[in-house]
Amino acid sequence: MSAVHGLERASSAAAAAQSDGARPSSGSSVARPAWKSAIEISARLVIAGVLVYAAIGKLGDLRAFAQDIDNYRMLPETWVAAVAITLPTLELVVAAALVSGIGARGASIVATGMMVMFAVGMAQALARGIDLSCGCFGRAATTTVSGWTIARNVALAVLAAVPLWTGITRWSGLLPARKSR
Repeated sequence: MSAVHGLERASSAAAAAQSDGARPSSGSSVARPAWKSAIEISARLVIAGVLVYAAIGKLGDLRAFAQDIDNYRMLPETWVAAVAITLPTLELVVAAALVSGIGARGASIVATGMMVMFAVGMAQALARGIDLSCGCFGRAATTTVSGWTIARNVALAVLAAVPLWTGITRWSGLLPARKSR
């Protein structure tokens, strides 16, 4: 196959994909369906919103959040204050990465891991008969740990992992292609 024939074929494949609602991903000749980008972007924004809401609630009363962490009886007492300060900060950094798209793949991995760890922490507390507030959103919303809160975090973990399955869309990939002059 000649180079000219190969270019014609790639060009016609890209045009056909765009007519089906697909867009070429940035830096790639492979077309990506627009619905896939929309699902991935939506998942990133929802998870970022949840993380920002959670961080703000926790930062509003770090002492109360530290007590919530201690109530799980999972960490040594000497670690509780450091985790209470670090966790909401990490939530804000991950949210910023998900929204900006800079490091979004890593942020998606971290967000998924956090949601899984939160679910495991709740499950162990429930299994041990510890009756406590989840501390998920600090004082912004108090909820007792239950099967519902565990299921919510599992669902959030799945949503946080969506960008890993669909691929990361750069914001520029959502804009129409510029016409060459």
